[in-house]
Amino acid sequence: MPTTTTTTDPISADLSTNDATVLTHLFDPESASAAASAITIDPTLPSDPHITSPTLLESLRATELRAIRLAEANDLPQARKILTDLTLSSPDYASGFNNLAQVLRMLEASPGEVLAALSRAIELAVPASSSRAGVSARQANLLAQAYTQRGALLYMLFKSGGGGDVGVGVDGEQLEMAASKDFFEGGRYGSEVGREMAVRTNPYARMCGAIVREALTRDYEGGS
Repeated sequence: MPTTTTTTDPISADLSTNDATVLTHLFDPESASAAASAITIDPTLPSDPHITSPTLLESLRATELRAIRLAEANDLPQARKILTDLTLSSPDYASGFNNLAQVLRMLEASPGEVLAALSRAIELAVPASSSRAGVSARQANLLAQAYTQRGALLYMLFKSGGGGDVGVGVDGEQLEMAASKDFFEGGRYGSEVGREMAVRTNPYARMCGAIVREALTRDYEGGS
């Protein structure tokens, strides 16, 4: 049977989903992931929603494992070649793109290449029907990793001011927002790092802090 973890949030009872998410981010950022749409781990689902043939999936995983072992042995160029060929021959295999992104990152490839691979992995793995659709455990693990890795890369670009160099096409504030959103999604799918970074980069919490500081400053100046 599918398993779902949910929480009851009295704040969100009469609010829209978006307003409830904003308020949860603002007043209780550490529980924001739990207050969002629940992620259902469904053991009856296939591990990959696009690769339904067990024989093909076994072959893809064997090729992928060979590339991972080469990467672990520091033969990164050969690992990259194998994974690139894999994604070209099986463009619907999300895990191949996710592992290609990891190898590209280890090779210090351009951020644009890494972002493209991670975005494709997420696009393939995320549930298509709705935010509450079930996922397999393997699918959830992949999404937790891919979202968190993409969030980390976007946040690095935000900090370095290099978003335009990779064709992201957004300003610094939007980069930070995109990174925070990815961390949040990574946390929803089970990444502890994603959950922690979503709190650290939370723009609502920072906004609230600025409002409180301004109010305290006004009160102090008014009382002096």
